[in-house]
Amino acid sequence: MGLAQLAVFVRPSTEGNVKTRLEPRFGASGATALYEAFVEDALALCARVRDAGRVDLALWSTELDGPGVGAWGRKLGVVPRLQPEGELGERLAAAFDEGLRDYERVVIIGSDLPTLPFRLIASAFDALESSPLALGPANDGGYYLIGASHGLRPRFEGVRWSTSAAFADTVRANQGTEIATLPPWYDVDDESDLEVLRAHLSVQPKAAPATARCLASLGALKDTA
Repeated sequence: MGLAQLAVFVRPSTEGNVKTRLEPRFGASGATALYEAFVEDALALCARVRDAGRVDLALWSTELDGPGVGAWGRKLGVVPRLQPEGELGERLAAAFDEGLRDYERVVIIGSDLPTLPFRLIASAFDALESSPLALGPANDGGYYLIGASHGLRPRFEGVRWSTSAAFADTVRANQGTEIATLPPWYDVDDESDLEVLRAHLSVQPKAAPATARCLASLGALKDTA
């Protein structure tokens, strides 16, 4: 059994299919370009984690033939896996079921976290050495990361996805199981999140280089080239 796996959830970069809440600001093509930049930064983070220790990577996509997916898999050196149909809990459960068969610790992140720090991924894997579950709360009431170990898959019954109750619901669904809670971070879904991202990258563009360049090209951030 391997020590650890880091998995990232993506969806094909099809116009009208990604970052739709940012389309009023950037249009469909701009929102799609921004999502592709988010993924590029997420994959760079995954590669850093892999290169720093004994961590294998996985890429789970809602489609295998959609734009970008094949290239993202090649960039990570993995064969993309297909997320099953169903709500997010069912898709996360499938990824954990597969990962925990082969790895002692599994951490899953999404693709809307371009500035997620390396240290939070490392903290999650460290926490899973002693706790069976780990959660990283997001600014919107959801979570940016979920991890499992000791062969224990998280439960997702009753979780109200895409609401401010998702984190609390997941904690409730796993009542009785020790959960390591990580420091909070932010994901980027809407205009208010975008302002947080812009403020962050205006002082620290290297936190997400691809995203910073894309925002600059869209006129939403000073040129970082």
